[in-house]
Amino acid sequence: MKLGLSDHTRLRIGVTFGGASAGLSALSMATLFIRGNWDFLVEVSGLVFGFVGLGFGVLTMVMIRSQPKNGAVWAIAWAGVSATMYVVGATAALIIADEAFPGLTYDVFRELSPAQLPRLAAFAIFFRFWTVYPAIWISLTLGLLLFPDGYPPSPRWKWVGWWSASSIAVGAAAAAISGNPWSSVLIKSAEGTVPGVLGSLMTAGFLLAALSSVVSIVSLVVRYRRSSGTTRSQIRWIVLGGAFLVIFIFFLPNFETEGPSTSGSELVGIAAMAVLMASYGIAITKYRLYDIDVVVSRTVTYGVLAAFITGVYSLIVVGIGSLIGSGNEPNLALSIAAVAIVAVAFEPLRNRVQHAANRLVFGKRASPYEVLARATSRLADSGSPEETLEQITRLVVEGTGASLAILWVKVGDHLQAHSATPEEGLAGLGPFPIVNGQMPDIPGEEVVAVRHRDELLGALTITKPRGQSVTGADEKVLSDVAAGSGLLLRNIGLNVELAERAAQLRVSRRRLVAAHDAERHRLERDLHDGAQQQVVALKVKLGIARTLAEREGAEKVVEIVTVLASTTQEAVDAMRAVAHGIYPPLLEAEGLEVALSAARRTFSIPVAIEFNDMARYGRSVEESLYFCVIEIVTQAVDGGATSVEVALLGASDSVEFSIRHDGDPGDLVAVEDRLDAFEGRFSAERSGSEIIVTGTLGTSDLALELA
Repeated sequence: MKLGLSDHTRLRIGVTFGGASAGLSALSMATLFIRGNWDFLVEVSGLVFGFVGLGFGVLTMVMIRSQPKNGAVWAIAWAGVSATMYVVGATAALIIADEAFPGLTYDVFRELSPAQLPRLAAFAIFFRFWTVYPAIWISLTLGLLLFPDGYPPSPRWKWVGWWSASSIAVGAAAAAISGNPWSSVLIKSAEGTVPGVLGSLMTAGFLLAALSSVVSIVSLVVRYRRSSGTTRSQIRWIVLGGAFLVIFIFFLPNFETEGPSTSGSELVGIAAMAVLMASYGIAITKYRLYDIDVVVSRTVTYGVLAAFITGVYSLIVVGIGSLIGSGNEPNLALSIAAVAIVAVAFEPLRNRVQHAANRLVFGKRASPYEVLARATSRLADSGSPEETLEQITRLVVEGTGASLAILWVKVGDHLQAHSATPEEGLAGLGPFPIVNGQMPDIPGEEVVAVRHRDELLGALTITKPRGQSVTGADEKVLSDVAAGSGLLLRNIGLNVELAERAAQLRVSRRRLVAAHDAERHRLERDLHDGAQQQVVALKVKLGIARTLAEREGAEKVVEIVTVLASTTQEAVDAMRAVAHGIYPPLLEAEGLEVALSAARRTFSIPVAIEFNDMARYGRSVEESLYFCVIEIVTQAVDGGATSVEVALLGASDSVEFSIRHDGDPGDLVAVEDRLDAFEGRFSAERSGSEIIVTGTLGTSDLALELA
């Protein structure tokens, strides 16, 4: 409705139309009911048309307030006005004609023509002929084409709107001409086929409008495929309401009860129209759209259960009762049997039907309630918090249909991605700083904070597949799962902090060990380059002094200088021994094998060393292995060992050593600490009279590089 009107004017017009439609439809039906003209209410006015006028009128007043420019809302409004004109015209014609034909029945009334009625009655019945077209087809063509935003899916679909309007106009015009107040066409022809050209035009308009309705449904499908999120939920509501109407049209055409007082098909049709109208109202106003999947699931479930109960009762009480000749009286025993069967089979059937309905609505993913039930079970299991939270992300993916779910945990003052489904989603996600306790801007279409006692402990995020968006049901699943995950995240956060501190402590120990070895190397170099060189120079000078003294024949001086040179040599040897004990130069120059082979000669007991598949390793590896072996052998010698056997075995990523001796193991804490600092393994066991000390040290950069 593209008029130069303000929203306020549109609102007033829409409310007026809606109120008039609802009020006049209700007044017309109430008048016929009070007068006792039930057959006229059903046949002439039609409960369905009366209800359409009433329901669409109320719907217009509700929807126009939030959508005054929406073309779909105005289509509903005009459909309601047309249905009201149908009902009011037929009711007025009946009341006026009843005065001219006392005791008028419907069978007599439908055999009359407008020309035979009083003039006012003829003008009134005139509306019944042509308003049926807009009353039926406007909502099923333009209403669907313009749903939900008031515009076609694209400008290319405008021709469908013109086609729909033209089809309705052709049928309504032909019907209006055939049913004019001076026409001799019988009133019953409005329910069937008008002969001649006008009848052909009416039929053509009806068929073209029906075909236009099918095309409008196709446009709704196209819109659904192109849309996501709220728009998809709106269309699902219309599908839900339309499904009831289709069931009524195709499966319940003969649902009639005997007697003139009621019509079963009319009542079922009213119920179907009520569902459709409610669906329109919910979809247009976007009220609680997130419950649509649950509504459909419950509707399918309870519909099947109702059919099951009805079928069991009909089969046992009616079917078997007629076979055993119980007549029209219900058989008490059969009724009890039917109740018993229903009671026994109800719960298993309900579970199966509920599962099938959930699969129908939610697909392969679990329903939100299943997710919450499983999540609650997992959260209650405190066996493995890490594994539990990984399972939670999988359940969130199952329940929301997300392509990615990530669980974030607070570590220190940052949020870190802890687990994800699929696991590839963790790639490239760095920590995000938390400022003033506020949630940082982390990636994800929907982000839900996980809190415990108002403290931010983490977050749950999901990303939906392309073409889909987060629904209200998804938000509820995330919020409920997050609410139950707070305590576990607190424990996980503490564990992560402890692990980080342990890692930092290990790195710190590595630095200390490396610093200790570096200091050893510096002391050895200082001794070699400083004091040792000076003492060697002193020895050389003493040698020169002895030579000069011998030339001069100073025997006493030669004797003294010789003693000093010998003492100086002893000092050089002692300094070299100290330096090699601090850090052997051969270790850096020649490698582990040469350094250990040289060091074994310094011990007072036999030391056998076997090397297998050894290579040159990083400085940290060779230093650690050298000092560990030397410390263990030293402790063995001090513990009274008579011999020591050392074996080293190299591998692609580690080096293993094994030392056997028959003495006391001594204090090997320093060895164990050194290996532990580099994530190595250490053990000391007694086997009979022997002590077996083993150790393994990794050679990978990850294990040994210092931060």
